[in-house]
Amino acid sequence: MAHTPSATIRQPLGCGRIVMTKRGLCTILAEDGNRLVLCPIYKAPDLTHRADIPLSWRDELILGIKHNAVVRAVPFLKQRNAVTPQQAKLSTFTLTQLRLRTNRELQINALESTRLPFFSGRHASNHLHHSHA
Repeated sequence: MAHTPSATIRQPLGCGRIVMTKRGLCTILAEDGNRLVLCPIYKAPDLTHRADIPLSWRDELILGIKHNAVVRAVPFLKQRNAVTPQQAKLSTFTLTQLRLRTNRELQINALESTRLPFFSGRHASNHLHHSHA
């Protein structure tokens, strides 16, 4: 039986797993090979956002975070080699809330993008509108 180094075998990190990035603590929302979809965790933010989900007392205890921490349902992409996995995972309850809120946020952002004026830079159409005189 040949021995294969563990570095060559990439086990999935798993949804809900906590990772450290240059931005701070995040949780994995989805994973596709070396690409991760992450959501940031904020320790008692000064301002709240509609996409913020308060962490449960269980999550705060496991993460060693004082009360009022939130996970923000605003996903971003990161390569697996740019994160440091932690042992902790979000609770199933919080992860379910995060998935639902992320879906809602993406729908709201898409709706807002179609309603913004063309000059805002977030217009849904990728082509210019020309008027011919």
